[in-house]
Amino acid sequence: MFLDKQHPRPIYVQLKEILQGKIENGFYLSHQKLPSERDLCRQHQLSRMTARKALKALIAEGFAYTQVGKGTFVSARSGEPINGEERIGFNKTANNNYKHQLVTHLLSFNCVGAEQVVSKALSAQPIEAVAGELFTDVIRHLEQQWQNGEVNLSAHNYAITTLQTQLMAMVNATAMPSSGPKALLCCAPDDRHELGLLLLALNLRRRGFLVVYLGPNCTADGVHQVIGAIRPEIVCVSAATQLAADKLKQLGKQCVERNIVSTAAHAHKPVFTFGGVAFAQNLEQVSSIPGIYLGNTIDHAVLTAQNLVYANNEAILC
Repeated sequence: MFLDKQHPRPIYVQLKEILQGKIENGFYLSHQKLPSERDLCRQHQLSRMTARKALKALIAEGFAYTQVGKGTFVSARSGEPINGEERIGFNKTANNNYKHQLVTHLLSFNCVGAEQVVSKALSAQPIEAVAGELFTDVIRHLEQQWQNGEVNLSAHNYAITTLQTQLMAMVNATAMPSSGPKALLCCAPDDRHELGLLLLALNLRRRGFLVVYLGPNCTADGVHQVIGAIRPEIVCVSAATQLAADKLKQLGKQCVERNIVSTAAHAHKPVFTFGGVAFAQNLEQVSSIPGIYLGNTIDHAVLTAQNLVYANNEAILC
């Protein structure tokens, strides 16, 4: 969607409709911060008055609300819990049925059947629900079965690889915005567990980020080079094992020493952030990592990333 400045309909109405559409389609979730007036002006080459009128129109129609000194946020949708434990359009009963079917096909090495189940789920539920809820439930179930000796390693690895392929296809099928904040995503050195990182890439891309995805097992020199080449607003590094967490710590320190990242918002450099299973299982080590922890869930990570980027944009524009 774009603004047609030659159209007789007022520009602020067009902008309001674009924002409203993103809210209704799930790009912005309940209680999520919307772009500021300055962000909207920069993105669409508008006056502050036009951006302000668009946000006020959203508020007047109940799609958003303001918090003094903090900004404009998406209003809670009807039927959506404030704590965000359930997503709009997510049906737990249907999810359990899809989960059973998907696990059955995966453990029988039936990739065609698994793809058909994923297609059915995508036709009935939002893509974030399928990727973030269904896939996560299936992975947890398979991990538990493998640990209990109920599933052999070959079947477990096949299932994870198949889900990872499906998730990568979802990321690639999500249109990249023509403009927006750049996010560099990568796994720490010696880390090849990228499912969580793919989920983050999918969610950030659907929320207007220009995502540069480096994937698993990234070297420190490679990350440094890419940061210098693309100048992202935010760098997100994940670690799933303790070894990877140690390597991530070294990577963060090297980036800080080379003065190519910041470990806090309101800076004129990329913000270094991190997350992953390794930290969710051992929160004590979070304080020893240079940078900002994204949180234990994908939803938390997305909100943290957005808030950090908006804070940096505000600092740059001031």
